[in-house]
Amino acid sequence: MDADTAIGGPDGRFPSTHVSLIEAAASGLSEAAMDKVIALYWKPVYRFIRIKFQKSNEDAKDLTQGFFASALQRDFFPRFDPTKASFRTYIRMAVERYAANQHGAENRQKRGGGVEFETVEDQEIATESPELEFDREWRRQLFFLALDDLRAHCEQTGKRAQFSIFEDYDLSDRDRLSYSDLAVKYGIPESTVNNHLAWARRTLRAFITERLRGTTSGARELHEEMRRLWK
Repeated sequence: MDADTAIGGPDGRFPSTHVSLIEAAASGLSEAAMDKVIALYWKPVYRFIRIKFQKSNEDAKDLTQGFFASALQRDFFPRFDPTKASFRTYIRMAVERYAANQHGAENRQKRGGGVEFETVEDQEIATESPELEFDREWRRQLFFLALDDLRAHCEQTGKRAQFSIFEDYDLSDRDRLSYSDLAVKYGIPESTVNNHLAWARRTLRAFITERLRGTTSGARELHEEMRRLWK
């Protein structure tokens, strides 16, 4: 995670909500629904702007904030047509138009009207196209948010051992412990280790699905986004 882009709390994530996009559009865009969209899309939008328009960290953050502020003030959700594109594509195209307009206005104010790009400090982010980086960051953020949901769920339901075993086996940066090592560490049978891991993976996938359901237009788009995510 990029510490420079952290907003809204630890790791730049927002509170989890469970309001569907369609419900939000029908009710005039609730604050909770917008928080859910921002939680998933702030980092992808920021990265897209940095690469596409070669903006500095601070300028990219300002444009990202400006885009979402503009979305709150306009009929952004009602204009979304799921028959033309996914909501993810709709967001990216809207960001591109917004940032291009802002960039053009800035350059028209400069003497001579010449286009001047600012240096991007993180050179490695330019190795992918803006569109590919947007999608990759979207997948990463979706996983992190669902992982937060799983962690909170385990804390609230007394399943800390299940999460710890999942963390040790699937999320550790160190050498992966074997099932037998985990069984010894937690004082449980290997079969229980297997059951805990299966439960955690299944529940994480359910939280990913729920996050997607909250930012898609319906069952068809949800199915397509899930298919793209796991292919």
